[in-house]
Amino acid sequence: MSSEPKPTPRKVRCVINGQEIDVWEGYRLWDAALDADAKLWHVCGGKGECTTCAVIPVAGGENLSPPTTHEKLSLGRLRFPANLLGARWLPARFLWWIKKRWTDKPVRLACQAYIQGPVEVVGLFGKKAKEARSKHGIE
Repeated sequence: MSSEPKPTPRKVRCVINGQEIDVWEGYRLWDAALDADAKLWHVCGGKGECTTCAVIPVAGGENLSPPTTHEKLSLGRLRFPANLLGARWLPARFLWWIKKRWTDKPVRLACQAYIQGPVEVVGLFGKKAKEARSKHGIE
């Protein structure tokens, strides 16, 4: 057993679709969005299957945990069909739209990303996300 003290967790600022919230390091981005009432979509309930919680980091993207294999699979970065992810009910248009429109952006899934420092993200779906993207010049 180590006698070294554990590092003291700290609160960091998180901005999601323009909604600011202070959360503990290690908090899941999706949970922060729910707490902040940021109107981030979440069809599958945070399982990483539907991609509706997809976000684009506009500041502090390096302060999110690295993408998980599940996240990479869900976003199609490894080119697996969606039905292998258990998302048979999901219309393929979501994945197609994300791949086609946002290929040059670092798209992340809020349900798979954990906050490790200050971060600001905008969602890809919904009215509030569209307004937030517009404020940042992301169309």
